[in-house]
Amino acid sequence: MLQNTFLFLPGIGKKSEEDLWVNDIIDWDQLILSLDRKYTNKTRQDIFRDHLFSAQEALRKRDVSYFAERIPQNQYWRLYKDFLDTTVFLDIETTGLSTYYDVITVIGAYDGKNTELFVKDNNLEEIQDYLEQFEILVTFNGKLFDVPFIQRTFPKIRIPPVHIDLRFLLKSIGISGPLKVVEKKMNIARDADITDIDGREAAVLWSRFVKGDDDALRDLIAYNISDTVNLKKLMDICYATKIKREILPKLQNTTIQQTLFGPSRREHPGGYQPKTEIVNPDVAINSKGTALEIFCNNKRLLSIQRKRIQKTEIKITNLLGRIESHDRKPLCVGIDLTGSERRASGVCVLSGKHVDLRLIKSDEDIIRTVERAEPEIISIDSPLSLPEGRCCVSDDCGCRQFGIMRECERILKRRGINVYPCLIQSMQRLTQRGIYLTETFEDAGYEVIESYPGAAQDILRFPRKRIDLRELESDLMDMGVTPHCDRDPITHDQIDALTSALVGYFFLAKQYEAIGNVEEGYLIIPDLERSDVK
Repeated sequence: MLQNTFLFLPGIGKKSEEDLWVNDIIDWDQLILSLDRKYTNKTRQDIFRDHLFSAQEALRKRDVSYFAERIPQNQYWRLYKDFLDTTVFLDIETTGLSTYYDVITVIGAYDGKNTELFVKDNNLEEIQDYLEQFEILVTFNGKLFDVPFIQRTFPKIRIPPVHIDLRFLLKSIGISGPLKVVEKKMNIARDADITDIDGREAAVLWSRFVKGDDDALRDLIAYNISDTVNLKKLMDICYATKIKREILPKLQNTTIQQTLFGPSRREHPGGYQPKTEIVNPDVAINSKGTALEIFCNNKRLLSIQRKRIQKTEIKITNLLGRIESHDRKPLCVGIDLTGSERRASGVCVLSGKHVDLRLIKSDEDIIRTVERAEPEIISIDSPLSLPEGRCCVSDDCGCRQFGIMRECERILKRRGINVYPCLIQSMQRLTQRGIYLTETFEDAGYEVIESYPGAAQDILRFPRKRIDLRELESDLMDMGVTPHCDRDPITHDQIDALTSALVGYFFLAKQYEAIGNVEEGYLIIPDLERSDVK
């Protein structure tokens, strides 16, 4: 397909290219021979001739950068067949979705024949040398996720000059949705054990492995390898479909079609026969002393050293020690506030290591609970202020012109943590209630901070409740707290209330970051890198 492409020539777009094809000029050699006949302008003849000779030389030297700089990115798929031997299919797994807080755990790569694995704290850095040998990178949503993560981890890494993001290429042929949805649409099957795993659940699998669950690592690697192998299947389909839908219908001459795309075009347009050697990866892990030997379809891929895996351990005893060193009392009330008294809010009284979890509906009962506890700090999961310039939440007031989002919310979004603006319709009543309770508590002499359990859980690398509530509960309890709850099982509102209370502990221990500004106030989040805040 590349030698039949003329889009790299100055002034040649898709319509001009089609005009060349239907006039029996179907490759570079034929255009070179036809320049005098096709174009009367001598200068244009010379320019085209120089570019065509340069393209032939670039292809001979396997210089994909020449074409990457001259062909529109949405036509990079045309390079696939000619540079197949230097194409890599890549997918990463991470501890979460934020490039600011999260880290890469596994990188899987597939070159069409062999699979390679790069694992955190073992051989992850080897991905830099590995990618040097490739000219085309194929990912799914890699432009927004995989590549930014890799570049943040390895700032000097060379990313292949041609990046084909299948998320966008698939959309151009009418297929959209997450990768697993796309695979189902294209009848690409996965092993039953990993069918329901997605990127967020993959982060939970890594967490379980770090705690000693080797089966979780097996599932994570099987999931990752399936991703990379299936990327090749999808790329093959896209390549064939693009030719079949976008190129062949524009050619009226059957002889030209035959010459241009070869006799096998009906089975695989473009004359390219897709081959994928690993169909359903069978991953096994053998324990060998302190090492884990990883096999895929009986082929050894990697040996992982357990002792190299770094663990982020957050213990309540460490927080208590720091709180006491700052002459503060380790007593916090965390409130996962709802927007209405009709629905119960989660309330946590955290005293030392003891956790008392409750569900409370009315403001009066929440205030009474706080008064009985006499906390050092109150941490509320709710917006506790308005954007600068706003005096109310009303859509009728003139202050509406100042917007619905605060600086702390903008900062979190920039860091890759999803957060709802405090004044979108669904948040307005919650914001009003949070401000009311804050004013009530502060008038009574209490110190109040705003927290966001979702952000805190991301920073602590705990799964959020919608991903795995019980795993989140387990991670929180592993910090060393002693829970008491008036119901079983513990609800997600109570779990978020406990998280808010722990944010209060990080605040008292001076291991926090305050994001926002003076005018709007600050949102408090844990900071695992800081031991003191002035």
